[in-house]
Amino acid sequence: MKIILTGATGVLGSHIMYDILENFMTHNIEGKLFLITRNKGKISAKERINELLSSNYTPKFLLDKGVDKLNEYLEIIDTDLATVQDTFSEKIKGAYFIHSAGYVNLSTDADQKEKIFNENAAITKAIFKTFSPFIKKFIYISTAFSSGARKGLIGNDFHNLDFELEHRNAYENAKFHSEEFVIQQCAELNLPYQILRPSVIGGKMLGNENRYFIPKYMVFYLMAKFFHFTAQRKDQQENVRFAISEETGLNIIPVDYVAKVIVSTFQREDIKQLNIVHNESFNLVKGLQLIMKEVGYSNFSIIQNTLDFDYKNTIEKLYYESIGKHLKPYLTSAANEYDTTLLNSILEIPKLDAESFTNMIRYARLHNFKDINV
Repeated sequence: MKIILTGATGVLGSHIMYDILENFMTHNIEGKLFLITRNKGKISAKERINELLSSNYTPKFLLDKGVDKLNEYLEIIDTDLATVQDTFSEKIKGAYFIHSAGYVNLSTDADQKEKIFNENAAITKAIFKTFSPFIKKFIYISTAFSSGARKGLIGNDFHNLDFELEHRNAYENAKFHSEEFVIQQCAELNLPYQILRPSVIGGKMLGNENRYFIPKYMVFYLMAKFFHFTAQRKDQQENVRFAISEETGLNIIPVDYVAKVIVSTFQREDIKQLNIVHNESFNLVKGLQLIMKEVGYSNFSIIQNTLDFDYKNTIEKLYYESIGKHLKPYLTSAANEYDTTLLNSILEIPKLDAESFTNMIRYARLHNFKDINV
């Protein structure tokens, strides 16, 4: 079996890599995993991957095997896309292609729109054009929020609807546009495809090894990070008002669960689109209260959403002019709810309650919200 993976140094991609390697070894599969990875400054692509395979957050099963053994299953593609055909075309022929790389940016700033689109849709198109002649299936890792703001129970098919989707930012729009491109191109080429859509990714929750670990703190973690460091800097906490609907929720799913679903699903011919989401969104009023309690910021209040909003103090201004303005569309819109019948039959969805949500935030706080940049 041959698999090509993008984004192996990322939050989700690294866990997909771990699960593929473990799957190869536990099932005695003669497999080769090709990783499209770049050098980073003076650090080579291979050194970056070896760091992921030999650190204290590497799954113990793989750590015990050792880097040399794991590298027998790996081959790194670090050349320019233009030279792939000359160098790798025979090696990768008949491979599954899992495109996990992406640029997660929820910015609503107009000047960020083009960059967000290019880092997602434009790069996806370039990768597809380069590799589609050689592969047997293209698996695109999108986002459940490519559905936009929706009411009612959301099914797995986003592309045979009788209404237009309402996207809240450039990221949602770029991901949906990429999905449409993949579906259209694969239909023209008669190439099998799959679109898999995680919701907001949180820390690990399967098993007890490195529980709640996540390599990079994004989305709801950013709010916790902001007020964690603000609480440490300010002797007297200034009141911050949050415009949150009482019904608003955020769909959070553990990173290791997402990876295991992807690895157990990408070969299935009966699944074209799948939302990898929690069966219930986590209430954000409760989530905010748990975050602020954990990080030690107690001076806040919850208000109704209003267009007429003047900042009352420096902290409130800093919050709303940074991460607050990007999170606001999710704090004030109704929670998306998804049909998880098929997903739960693949792998049971882990329970996310107040205790486990708090533990995610606590893990991040105890590690000082420090991202792992490989």
